[in-house]
Amino acid sequence: MFCTNCGIQQDDANKFCSQCGTATGPVAAGGAPKKLYRLIGDRKLAGVCGGLAQYLGIDVTVCRLATVGITLVTGVAPGLLTYLFAWIIMPVEPAPPPVAYDASGAFPTRA
Repeated sequence: MFCTNCGIQQDDANKFCSQCGTATGPVAAGGAPKKLYRLIGDRKLAGVCGGLAQYLGIDVTVCRLATVGITLVTGVAPGLLTYLFAWIIMPVEPAPPPVAYDASGAFPTRA
């Protein structure tokens, strides 16, 4: 892996660049560090399982089934309290930037 700041080759296990000190932790597709959000578009109740599935890179159905299974095995109250706690502390995903059109109106671009 290469440092995104100075371009020096780094060992994959490094969390920081040995040359400039830039963080080299988990990175999403856009180059920014991964963040845990509640999803707006993929929600059944609060978007907690959708956000957790996106963060972990798994299917949302698997996450929902695991949540229900863990809730039933550990008792309904602990599972519901954990979900409620996650609902409270997880921020909602930020809205995408508005789409701006060029002069012809034919090619949408991000503003």
